[in-house]
Amino acid sequence: MKIRCDSGFTLVEIAIALFILALLLGTGLTLLSTELEQRHVEDTREMLYDARELLLGYALAHFATGDARPYLPCPDAMPGTTVSVGNVANDGQEDRNAATGACDVQEGNFPWVTLGLTPQSDAWANRLRYRVSSSFSNRSAGMQLAYAGDINVLDAASGGNSIALDVPAIILSHGRNGLGAINSAGLSNPMPTGTNETANTDITVNFVSHTPTPAGVAGGYFDDQLIWLSQYVLFNRLVQAGRLP
Repeated sequence: MKIRCDSGFTLVEIAIALFILALLLGTGLTLLSTELEQRHVEDTREMLYDARELLLGYALAHFATGDARPYLPCPDAMPGTTVSVGNVANDGQEDRNAATGACDVQEGNFPWVTLGLTPQSDAWANRLRYRVSSSFSNRSAGMQLAYAGDINVLDAASGGNSIALDVPAIILSHGRNGLGAINSAGLSNPMPTGTNETANTDITVNFVSHTPTPAGVAGGYFDDQLIWLSQYVLFNRLVQAGRLP
């Protein structure tokens, strides 16, 4: 008498195998997504450093009309902003009044075309935001060693501690959520609701910089990345190059 063995799998065994496979795939995809997001953060950080170097390069190469004092570039005005004759908002070119030498706006897009920024958008396909102090960006007057900027960086929008004061210029990415940014298609993204990210979009001189936070904490969700150009770094580079005083 022969004993017959069935070598097939039962439905329960197949279900268990599929569950384990799904679990492994889910874990792998989660790790891959986390690694990709970290790469985006690092790439955008490098882009911000490159943008700051471009500001310094611009200052080294541009001088006030009829004077030897350097100045910083103007922002590219965001969509819907009125600009002076000859300028076009949201085209990547700095928007400067040809007659007065002053900027049409003190805050807008980083002028990626004027400064040759590559890539032109952050890792989430949004333009960088840029604000510059008027005393450092006027082509008719240029800057002097006695000047101080008017931009402040805090660690919270409400009752925050000072990180940097009297900054000439600041550049920021609106992070993964992109709230408040102009995207690479030239359109305005929805505005943020948390107070800390709102502080980086309200067109004032106070900005917030701190580690990323989830939506449920004070100040709300925050994933903006900021970098600023201090007067000390700016003046030191210009003095070393013989551009100031």
